[in-house]
Parts: sequence; structure tokens; C-alpha cells
Amino acid sequence: MLALRSVPVTLDASDGPARLDPIQGVLEILDRASMTGTNKLGLLLTLLDLAPTVDSDAPAITRTQMAERCIEIHWEHARPYQGVTLRQSSARKRRDDGTVADDTTVMQEIHRLRELLLDCRRGDLPDKPLGVVKRSAEGTTWHSRWEESLETALARVRASLLKNPVRLLQELPGKPAPFLYDLESDTAGLTLFPDALQGLTKFGGVLRPLVEFRFAQAVMRINRETLQLPVDDVYSHLFGRERVMPPPKMRERLIDIQSGRCIYTGDRLKGASGSLDHVVPWSRARLSQIENFVMTSRTVNSKKSDSLLAPTAMEKWLHHVDRSSDDLRECARDHGWMADLDSVRRVAFHIYRAAEANTGVWSFENGEHRIEPLGDKGKRVVLNLLQD
Repeated sequence: MLALRSVPVTLDASDGPARLDPIQGVLEILDRASMTGTNKLGLLLTLLDLAPTVDSDAPAITRTQMAERCIEIHWEHARPYQGVTLRQSSARKRRDDGTVADDTTVMQEIHRLRELLLDCRRGDLPDKPLGVVKRSAEGTTWHSRWEESLETALARVRASLLKNPVRLLQELPGKPAPFLYDLESDTAGLTLFPDALQGLTKFGGVLRPLVEFRFAQAVMRINRETLQLPVDDVYSHLFGRERVMPPPKMRERLIDIQSGRCIYTGDRLKGASGSLDHVVPWSRARLSQIENFVMTSRTVNSKKSDSLLAPTAMEKWLHHVDRSSDDLRECARDHGWMADLDSVRRVAFHIYRAAEANTGVWSFENGEHRIEPLGDKGKRVVLNLLQD
């Protein structure tokens, strides 16, 4: 079992509550916070996903943004696991109408949306990424029903977020001052503290698996009466990247758009030898837009792994998406996939801006794979490329 070590919070009564370092605060939440379900962990994942999208000059996240991302994160969790629907709350709350809610609000709303898809005779959609569902609904006879139901779900999740995890997330033993966001600033959303925004963006790749692991542990605990399975299995079911990867036919189309060659090395990709790479690593940002996918060889994908791109590799990717933008959007449209280059560039910009000069980045130069420090100059070059 993963053990998290946290530093005790020391308070000085004369100075008021101490404010934790934001990263230390997240570890304290994982180690000490009281939880009857996954609400707080879901909010942490939401903040980790949204932090790289927020401008440091206006570090505010609206409640609508939080609700949308929260539903997207949890959408895949509603898939039955070996015939069992996994609950995410151990609490059972009586509603005003006398019925009992035995799951978190976000999961109740997702189950309701999935039932709507079945009622519309689209049983092929519930287990696909939410972005694909939204695209598939456009122009259909049931589009208005879907939009109305989704808006209702967003409203209920917005209210639930403010009532519970947003208000309670930073409450810890020792009563430290808020360390991630200011609760008093705006009830319409959250204003992240500058160091929290920087820390969540910079260390998201390290914090995310810790939060996900705790999440999987919580789900196992809540469902222990019906499941006798290893946590790793539940972890893969909840957070495995394969669930939001494009289908084989779409990957073949991506190879064609790249003229059958790896954009990094120029090597020819032969049939099944192609391997799909997340340009902005999956560990750092959950970006499933088509522009964040390139087809490489298995060797290149393995060597690059979860590293950021060096300036030369970044320039190759940007040249590819700029040159092939029409083809990529057409491919996304044909496969009902998501496309948004501006969003991918914006997230990449914030991640590189938060990176230290000694951050390792991957490049392929003169036939060799290299992991080398980004450097101050390299950072400036990449930021300029992403802003152009």
C-alpha cells in the first residue's frame, strides 16, 4: 500500500492559522482528510485538470468549468465493472421526496444521462468518452433532450460542488488557513492562490497518480461487500488511458495524414507498427483532442514516454498541426472525435511556463533519442512557438 508522509502542521496562535505550501496541503488532504466518498478526490482531480488551462493573471475557475470537468472525469466511472455498478459514496441521504440517494451527485447525474442515451436507442454511446457523446448528439432528433438533461446535470453538480467538496476540501486537523483557493473571493467560482496554480500545474504529473490511487482505494472500500478484487484492477477501470483513446480506424487515418511517417524522426510507419503518442503527456494533462495525438513508432513512444518535447520536437509538432489542420478536423468530424488546437496549445503553454529550466525534455537529433534539460533559452523558444 502506498504510504504518504506529511509534515505536521505547526500553528502559532499569535499569528493565526498557518498557510501550508499548496503541494504539502494536497498531501495532507490525501493523508488526513475525512472522507465518506470520492467528492474531495474528484475535486482535486478537477483542479489538477483545470490548473494548466488558467491564466496566472486571472487565476479564477468558474463553477460551470468545475462542473463540466467533474462530469467529464467521472463519466467513464459509470461503466459496470464485471457486472457491478461501482458506487462512490458510503453515505445514504434521504431526499425531500422520501427517496434515498446512495451515491455522489455527479454519479447520480451521469447514470441519469446514460439512461437517456439508452432511451434514445443509442446504447453504443454510454461507454464512449463524453466528448464523443456530445459530438454524436449534434443534429440528431434527441439533441434537445440531451442538451436539456446535460444542463440540468451541470446545475445540480455546480450546487453540489459548492455545498460539499469546495467548502470542505481545505479543512484539515490543525485548522490551517486555505492553501489552494480563497473561499471568500467569489461564490460563483474559485480563485486559486498564485503558488497553488503554479504548483498544481508544475507537479500535476506527480500528484495525479497519488490522487487517483486514493480514489481507487475509496471506491474499493465503498464497494467491498460486492467486490473482492485488487485495487490495481479498479484503478485501471477508473483511470486507464485506453478508455479515451481513438479507435483503430482513426489511428490509421492519422498515419495517412502524416504521410505514413513519424513526424519526429521521419521514419516510415508500417501498418500495425504505429503507436499513438500524447504530445502533451497524459500524465500532465488529460487532453484527448485530436491535435494532441501523433502516430509514432513503439520505440519512439517508449523513449519519449511522459517527457515534454524539446524545442526542435515542439517545432515539428506545431508545423504538423498547422499544415494538417483541415485534415485533422475532418478526421475528428468523421469519427465523432474532439478537435481544439487552441486548447491544446494553451495547456502546453501553461505547463512549459511553470516548468523549471532543469526539466527533462525529449528530442530526436542526428539519429539519437535524448533527454536533456529544457534550459532557460529552450523555455523561451517553446513559449514563443506556442504563442505564435
